[in-house]
Amino acid sequence: MYLILWLNPQIYPSAYWIYYLASILAEFAVLVEVSDHIFQPFPAIRNLGRALTIASSIALGLLYILPAILGATHRRPALFDFALRASVSKAVILVVLFYVARHYGTELGRNVAGLMLGFSIYLAMNIAILAIGRAFEPAVGGNVLWVMGPLAAALSLLVWTISLWELAPMPRLHSISTATERDSEIVALELTRFNSELSKLLHK
Repeated sequence: MYLILWLNPQIYPSAYWIYYLASILAEFAVLVEVSDHIFQPFPAIRNLGRALTIASSIALGLLYILPAILGATHRRPALFDFALRASVSKAVILVVLFYVARHYGTELGRNVAGLMLGFSIYLAMNIAILAIGRAFEPAVGGNVLWVMGPLAAALSLLVWTISLWELAPMPRLHSISTATERDSEIVALELTRFNSELSKLLHK
């Protein structure tokens, strides 16, 4: 983008918004990555978690984000509104993923926690920046976005660099690590009984 600004400043505004909107859509891939790590201890529902994250992103895109473009009459407010709604949607999905992790007692570990923290900082700053840009004059909003946008990305990348510098596997679930031999026997007996009842039902 800086190269375009130096070589052809006339097309820079249009090129910047195309790049910016493409990056907003690409950021949803971070949520899918977070979902994969959160559901890693649960192989049976890992693909379901990914599918729900993608489906939620698409649903919010169609019902909440896309109308900001389709129902607008002026390009600049529409682009700000589109970017703001996309950031809010990603923040909501990230909060839901964090709640799911806490609900299932999953310890995120350094890598996943850093990934979520860095992305949270980036989204929070983006929401504030875009709200300012939409509320104030074009000159003020443009200057805020020009300065604070790269700063938000730099802070997020700094957190990611520190947290992802070394591989830190996710800890095991407490419920699995504290299970006793007696608990395992009870589960095995219950599964045997369930299998027997199911076989009788199918034979009938």
